[in-house]
Amino acid sequence: MLNGEWITHILVALNAGPLHYNELHAAIQEMTTFDPWTGLVRKIQSRALGRTLRRMETAGLVDRVEERTFPRSVVYSLTPAGADLLVRARPLIDWAEENLDLIERLQKAPDDGDQPQDDEDQPD
Repeated sequence: MLNGEWITHILVALNAGPLHYNELHAAIQEMTTFDPWTGLVRKIQSRALGRTLRRMETAGLVDRVEERTFPRSVVYSLTPAGADLLVRARPLIDWAEENLDLIERLQKAPDDGDQPQDDEDQPD
């Protein structure tokens, strides 16, 4: 269910309350200056946000309400299931934020896990 790089950002942004699409996009842009997992500055593209919101709506995590205004306006909010998921995921999110140095070290460390440990594992 959390398989998507922007899902936690959307959950956190909507935790403050319902947001129009542009407000949600801006809120996510503000919180995504540095991705500790990749070491890159990441910004969500509008297409990726729309695609992720549709997936989350289908999964029952986000409500989408189209307001009867001109121009058309859409408001997104967390469903009870989405709010519950955020509550349960929050300790993991907090841990990652508090341990950025550890995450950065692990990313920079060589990956020796793919190397055989002895000659028995070597092909003939």
